[in-house]
Amino acid sequence: MRINEELKRGEHCSADEFAVSGHEGDLTAFMSRCQAQLIDWNDQKGFGFARLQGGTERVFVHIKSLNPHMPRPRQGDRLELEIVDGRNGRPAAANVDILGAKTGLEAALSPHLATAAMLLILLQVDLVRGTVPMWLASLYVSMGALAVIAYSWDKKVARIGAWRISETRLLLIDFCGGIIGGLLAQHMFSHKTSKKPYQKSTLVNVILHAAILGGLGSGLIHLPGIFSLS
Repeated sequence: MRINEELKRGEHCSADEFAVSGHEGDLTAFMSRCQAQLIDWNDQKGFGFARLQGGTERVFVHIKSLNPHMPRPRQGDRLELEIVDGRNGRPAAANVDILGAKTGLEAALSPHLATAAMLLILLQVDLVRGTVPMWLASLYVSMGALAVIAYSWDKKVARIGAWRISETRLLLIDFCGGIIGGLLAQHMFSHKTSKKPYQKSTLVNVILHAAILGGLGSGLIHLPGIFSLS
Protein backbone atom coordinates (compact mmCIF):
# COMPACT_ATOMS: atom_id res chain seq x y z
CA MET A 1 0.00 0.00 0.00
CA ARG A 2 1.51 3.30 -1.05
CA ILE A 3 1.39 5.69 1.87
CA ASN A 4 2.48 9.23 2.60
CA GLU A 5 6.15 9.70 3.49
CA GLU A 6 5.20 11.09 6.90
CA LEU A 7 3.64 7.73 7.79
CA LYS A 8 6.68 5.80 6.64
CA ARG A 9 8.93 7.98 8.78
CA GLY A 10 6.60 7.60 11.76
CA GLU A 11 7.00 11.30 12.59
CA HIS A 12 3.60 11.60 14.20
CA CYS A 13 3.49 8.29 16.04
CA SER A 14 4.77 7.04 19.35
CA ALA A 15 7.21 4.69 17.61
CA ASP A 16 8.68 4.42 14.14
CA GLU A 17 8.95 0.69 13.64
CA PHE A 18 6.59 -1.03 11.25
CA ALA A 19 6.56 -4.00 8.92
CA VAL A 20 6.70 -3.65 5.18
CA SER A 21 6.05 -6.31 2.60
CA GLY A 22 7.53 -7.24 -0.72
CA HIS A 23 8.60 -4.00 -2.32
CA GLU A 24 9.56 -0.76 -0.63
CA GLY A 25 6.72 1.57 0.32
CA ASP A 26 4.04 -1.14 0.69
CA LEU A 27 2.60 -1.31 4.18
CA THR A 28 1.19 -4.51 5.67
CA ALA A 29 1.15 -3.46 9.28
CA PHE A 30 1.84 -0.22 11.03
CA MET A 31 1.24 -1.06 14.66
CA SER A 32 2.68 2.06 16.30
CA ARG A 33 0.27 4.05 18.38
CA CYS A 34 -0.38 7.33 16.59
CA GLN A 35 -2.24 10.42 17.66
CA ALA A 36 -4.66 11.97 15.21
CA GLN A 37 -7.67 14.26 15.01
CA LEU A 38 -11.02 13.21 13.66
CA ILE A 39 -11.60 15.74 10.87
CA ASP A 40 -14.73 14.21 9.34
CA TRP A 41 -17.39 11.94 10.87
CA ASN A 42 -20.71 10.62 9.56
CA ASP A 43 -22.45 9.37 12.68
CA GLN A 44 -25.39 7.89 10.77
CA LYS A 45 -23.13 5.69 8.63
CA GLY A 46 -20.58 5.14 11.37
CA PHE A 47 -17.35 6.15 9.64
CA GLY A 48 -15.11 9.12 8.98
CA PHE A 49 -11.52 10.22 8.52
CA ALA A 50 -8.74 11.27 10.87
CA ARG A 51 -5.56 13.20 10.17
CA LEU A 52 -2.28 12.57 11.93
CA GLN A 53 -1.00 15.42 14.03
CA GLY A 54 1.03 17.77 11.89
CA GLY A 55 0.45 15.65 8.79
CA THR A 56 -1.78 15.56 5.74
CA GLU A 57 -2.53 11.83 5.35
CA ARG A 58 -6.21 10.91 5.85
CA VAL A 59 -6.84 7.68 7.76
CA PHE A 60 -10.17 5.86 7.45
CA VAL A 61 -11.94 5.34 10.81
CA HIS A 62 -14.89 2.97 11.18
CA ILE A 63 -17.07 2.70 14.26
CA LYS A 64 -16.05 -0.97 14.56
CA SER A 65 -12.40 0.06 14.93
CA LEU A 66 -13.05 1.73 18.29
CA ASN A 67 -12.04 -0.20 21.36
CA PRO A 68 -14.83 -1.59 23.57
CA HIS A 69 -16.73 0.87 25.75
CA MET A 70 -15.46 3.90 23.84
CA PRO A 71 -18.24 6.46 23.28
CA ARG A 72 -19.29 7.32 19.75
CA PRO A 73 -16.75 9.75 18.32
CA ARG A 74 -17.44 13.30 17.26
CA GLN A 75 -15.75 15.48 14.71
CA GLY A 76 -12.76 17.18 16.32
CA ASP A 77 -12.03 14.36 18.80
CA ARG A 78 -8.39 13.57 19.44
CA LEU A 79 -7.64 9.90 18.83
CA GLU A 80 -4.92 7.40 19.55
CA LEU A 81 -4.86 4.59 17.02
CA GLU A 82 -2.93 2.02 15.04
CA ILE A 83 -2.69 2.16 11.25
CA VAL A 84 -3.32 -0.99 9.23
CA ASP A 85 -4.12 -1.96 5.66
CA GLY A 86 -7.61 -0.89 4.64
CA ARG A 87 -9.72 -1.38 1.55
CA ASN A 88 -8.19 -0.51 -1.79
CA GLY A 89 -4.76 -0.18 -0.23
CA ARG A 90 -5.61 2.85 1.87
CA PRO A 91 -4.56 3.39 5.49
CA ALA A 92 -7.23 2.54 8.06
CA ALA A 93 -7.41 2.89 11.83
CA ALA A 94 -7.54 0.01 14.31
CA ASN A 95 -7.79 -0.21 18.11
CA VAL A 96 -8.94 3.38 18.36
CA ASP A 97 -9.14 5.22 21.68
CA ILE A 98 -10.69 8.64 22.11
CA LEU A 99 -8.27 10.67 24.19
CA GLY A 100 -9.86 12.15 27.29
CA ALA A 101 -13.03 10.08 26.95
CA LYS A 102 -14.57 8.77 30.14
CA THR A 103 -16.21 5.38 29.86
CA GLY A 104 -18.42 3.06 31.86
CA LEU A 105 -19.59 4.27 35.25
CA GLU A 106 -16.81 6.88 35.23
CA ALA A 107 -18.53 8.78 32.44
CA ALA A 108 -20.09 12.11 33.26
CA LEU A 109 -23.63 12.15 34.57
CA SER A 110 -25.98 11.67 31.63
CA PRO A 111 -29.77 11.89 31.29
CA HIS A 112 -29.82 8.09 31.00
CA LEU A 113 -28.03 7.59 34.31
CA ALA A 114 -30.12 10.25 36.04
CA THR A 115 -33.35 8.73 34.75
CA ALA A 116 -32.29 5.23 35.81
CA ALA A 117 -31.55 6.58 39.29
CA MET A 118 -34.98 8.24 39.44
CA LEU A 119 -36.78 5.01 38.53
CA LEU A 120 -34.70 3.04 41.01
CA ILE A 121 -35.57 5.51 43.79
CA LEU A 122 -39.26 5.22 42.93
CA LEU A 123 -39.00 1.44 43.13
CA GLN A 124 -37.19 1.58 46.48
CA VAL A 125 -39.72 4.01 47.95
CA ASP A 126 -42.57 1.76 46.81
CA LEU A 127 -40.88 -1.23 48.45
CA VAL A 128 -40.41 0.62 51.73
CA ARG A 129 -44.04 1.70 51.74
CA GLY A 130 -45.17 -1.79 50.83
CA THR A 131 -47.07 -0.67 47.76
CA VAL A 132 -45.33 -3.03 45.34
CA PRO A 133 -45.07 -6.82 45.72
CA MET A 134 -41.66 -8.43 45.98
CA TRP A 135 -42.16 -10.30 42.70
CA LEU A 136 -42.44 -7.00 40.83
CA ALA A 137 -39.25 -5.67 42.39
CA SER A 138 -37.52 -8.95 41.49
CA LEU A 139 -38.79 -8.58 37.94
CA TYR A 140 -37.18 -5.16 37.61
CA VAL A 141 -33.89 -6.52 38.96
CA SER A 142 -33.77 -9.65 36.78
CA MET A 143 -34.94 -7.92 33.60
CA GLY A 144 -32.56 -5.06 34.31
CA ALA A 145 -29.66 -7.51 34.49
CA LEU A 146 -30.83 -9.09 31.23
CA ALA A 147 -30.94 -5.65 29.62
CA VAL A 148 -27.33 -4.89 30.62
CA ILE A 149 -26.19 -8.21 29.15
CA ALA A 150 -28.19 -7.67 25.95
CA TYR A 151 -26.90 -4.13 25.35
CA SER A 152 -23.33 -5.18 26.13
CA TRP A 153 -23.54 -8.10 23.70
CA ASP A 154 -25.09 -6.01 20.95
CA LYS A 155 -22.39 -3.34 21.35
CA LYS A 156 -19.62 -5.94 21.06
CA VAL A 157 -20.99 -7.81 18.05
CA ALA A 158 -21.72 -4.54 16.24
CA ARG A 159 -17.95 -4.02 16.05
CA ILE A 160 -17.24 -7.41 14.46
CA GLY A 161 -20.27 -7.67 12.17
CA ALA A 162 -21.74 -10.71 13.94
CA TRP A 163 -25.40 -11.50 14.68
CA ARG A 164 -27.03 -8.62 16.53
CA ILE A 165 -30.03 -8.19 18.80
CA SER A 166 -32.74 -6.21 17.04
CA GLU A 167 -33.74 -2.82 18.39
CA THR A 168 -37.30 -4.13 18.80
CA ARG A 169 -36.09 -6.87 21.14
CA LEU A 170 -33.94 -4.47 23.14
CA LEU A 171 -36.91 -2.14 23.57
CA LEU A 172 -39.13 -5.12 24.48
CA ILE A 173 -36.70 -6.10 27.25
CA ASP A 174 -36.88 -2.53 28.56
CA PHE A 175 -40.67 -2.56 28.32
CA CYS A 176 -40.93 -5.82 30.27
CA GLY A 177 -39.13 -4.40 33.30
CA GLY A 178 -35.58 -3.99 32.10
CA ILE A 179 -35.80 -0.21 31.69
CA ILE A 180 -33.52 0.64 34.62
CA GLY A 181 -30.81 -1.75 33.42
CA GLY A 182 -31.38 -0.63 29.83
CA LEU A 183 -30.80 3.02 30.70
CA LEU A 184 -27.72 2.13 32.72
CA ALA A 185 -26.36 0.04 29.82
CA GLN A 186 -26.96 2.80 27.28
CA HIS A 187 -24.94 5.10 29.51
CA MET A 188 -22.14 2.62 30.27
CA PHE A 189 -21.62 1.43 26.70
CA SER A 190 -22.66 4.61 24.84
CA HIS A 191 -25.01 2.39 22.86
CA LYS A 192 -28.05 3.66 20.90
CA THR A 193 -27.70 7.06 22.55
CA SER A 194 -27.25 8.93 19.26
CA LYS A 195 -30.21 7.30 17.47
CA LYS A 196 -33.12 9.70 17.88
CA PRO A 197 -35.93 7.26 16.93
CA TYR A 198 -34.59 4.75 19.45
CA GLN A 199 -34.32 7.41 22.13
CA LYS A 200 -37.94 8.45 21.52
CA SER A 201 -39.03 4.85 22.07
CA THR A 202 -36.89 4.69 25.20
CA LEU A 203 -38.57 7.85 26.48
CA VAL A 204 -41.99 6.20 26.01
CA ASN A 205 -40.78 3.25 28.11
CA VAL A 206 -39.48 5.62 30.79
CA ILE A 207 -42.77 7.53 31.00
CA LEU A 208 -44.73 4.27 31.19
CA HIS A 209 -42.67 2.80 34.03
CA ALA A 210 -42.49 6.10 35.90
CA ALA A 211 -46.30 6.27 35.73
CA ILE A 212 -46.65 2.68 36.96
CA LEU A 213 -44.22 3.08 39.88
CA GLY A 214 -45.55 6.51 40.76
CA GLY A 215 -49.15 5.27 40.57
CA LEU A 216 -48.42 2.28 42.78
CA GLY A 217 -46.60 4.42 45.31
CA SER A 218 -49.36 7.03 45.50
CA GLY A 219 -52.16 4.50 45.66
CA LEU A 220 -53.66 5.58 42.34
CA ILE A 221 -52.91 2.14 40.91
CA HIS A 222 -53.80 -1.09 42.71
CA LEU A 223 -52.72 -4.54 41.56
CA PRO A 224 -55.75 -6.83 41.45
CA GLY A 225 -56.08 -10.21 43.08
CA ILE A 226 -53.18 -12.60 42.96
CA PHE A 227 -50.87 -10.00 41.41
CA SER A 228 -50.79 -8.09 44.68
CA LEU A 229 -49.27 -11.01 46.57
CA SER A 230 -45.66 -10.72 47.58
